[in-house]
Amino acid sequence: MKKNSNLLIYFLSRSLFLGGGISTLFLYCSKDAYIAIILGTLLGIGIIYIISKIKISKPFNIYLQEKSFINILIKFIFICYIIFGIFILLIILATFLYSYFLPFTPSVISCLPFIFLAAFLSPKSTSKIVYVAQVLFIISLILIFLKTILLANEFDFGNLLPVLTTKPFNIFKASLIFTILSTAPFILLIDESIQFKQSLKYYLISSLTIFIVVLTITAVLGELVNVYSYPEYSVLRKIRLFKFIENIENFISIGWFFDIFICLSLSSLKLKQLFNTNKSIVSFGITTFILFIVNCLIINNFYNSIIIYKIFPIILAIFMFILFLLFAFKKRIDKND
Repeated sequence: MKKNSNLLIYFLSRSLFLGGGISTLFLYCSKDAYIAIILGTLLGIGIIYIISKIKISKPFNIYLQEKSFINILIKFIFICYIIFGIFILLIILATFLYSYFLPFTPSVISCLPFIFLAAFLSPKSTSKIVYVAQVLFIISLILIFLKTILLANEFDFGNLLPVLTTKPFNIFKASLIFTILSTAPFILLIDESIQFKQSLKYYLISSLTIFIVVLTITAVLGELVNVYSYPEYSVLRKIRLFKFIENIENFISIGWFFDIFICLSLSSLKLKQLFNTNKSIVSFGITTFILFIVNCLIINNFYNSIIIYKIFPIILAIFMFILFLLFAFKKRIDKND
């Protein structure tokens, strides 16, 4: 198989939407959330274009070995960004597992297999991650098609009407949130061989899948879209296959785990590169420590969880803005040398 790092964009752009991401869109836009996705996707295309223009051509772990102030600053901010991203991913994963799968199991135990596999999947490059992603990509699309078809009997397209009942400012705000959540993880690919056209293709596929999920939720739940904390999982409980096979939502929902797993794997790899080591135990140790923090301070504290879900898109936007400026400045310096 030919390595295609662009494929990773499909998983990265979906990785932050489980639970809080989609719920936030419904919070601001209610039944008009799918409109925010369309507008947010258009804005996201602009972010992809910016990344394609400022991407670093040399391997990142080698590129920043020169001891200059700008390199040290980029390295520090980039490490902080990755650690914060892992923090959010583990909150999403641990909360979902705790809420629906393993309520009596500590998050340190339930999430540890994900962390272990992510840390040891690719000791040197993205190649192994891409090979795994090529398989998971097909399975993910099949699962999305399958759950949409199985939920068709529950659709009430009257739930989509009336259109544009939400204030334009709220739709715009939700659009910005969608743009940030769907593009912020792309910075992990800043040193990879990605092209704008290929990146755009996988980003549009990813946005389309989220659009289908949100439209499906709205068609099934209508005005109740804001009632559930995980509406994308709750609607799956309505599936009745052949009128006697039930509880298949656990199987169909594994596509969301694929997204988080790929993003965790790539984050672990970039941490190793930034610390200039091939030892997976480094990224495993850092990620495990973050998991302990999540387990102690977030999972069993609803108040802290709400605060994190409200502010993390803003923090990601700040990281994106700072890193874009630093990368652009660094690239300009190198051109003049």
